[in-house]
Amino acid sequence: MRAAFYLLLVIGHIGVFDVTYFHYYKCALHKRPECHREQFWHLTRHVIYGLQFLIIANLRFHGAALVLLAALYCADVIIAWSDVWEETVSRRDQGGLPRAEYFMHIVLSLMVGAYIVLVAQNVWPDRLLATAIVIDPPEVPGLLRLYMSVMGACAFFAFAHDLASWLRMGRQIRLTVGVGKP
Repeated sequence: MRAAFYLLLVIGHIGVFDVTYFHYYKCALHKRPECHREQFWHLTRHVIYGLQFLIIANLRFHGAALVLLAALYCADVIIAWSDVWEETVSRRDQGGLPRAEYFMHIVLSLMVGAYIVLVAQNVWPDRLLATAIVIDPPEVPGLLRLYMSVMGACAFFAFAHDLASWLRMGRQIRLTVGVGKP
């Protein structure tokens, strides 16, 4: 699971850059009502990656518990597809995605695909074990495991922050739409 751990660590850092630079700074998605639905997919992704950071750094799934891990990766894929679908609509007024962000999304998609394959290869033998979720971290330095666990906690804080912002934006949108109605 070492290779998957390190690849997820790199993916996490690229993702943080994507969110910080493109979503908040360059495109200010959190201030644009037309990006409200896209923002929903981003905040759900915080939860998915928070769980992945914590799981890959600390746990191992055995037997039927692997269904939970598979569900997590299926949710990641569905959210990614939904986000790409929504970006086309929500970024129309901005001229679409900035080229660098589009390129970054392609690179991230390839890396996530490789990461999921690495995880699948590593856990495949575990399907034969008794059903359990055990503490069994990969053979990586303890400080890196702690760092990835902190990344997981930060992803949950980002979720809470973005959820509050998303709910405020939703109220503003409903009030704006409701103003013109009798």
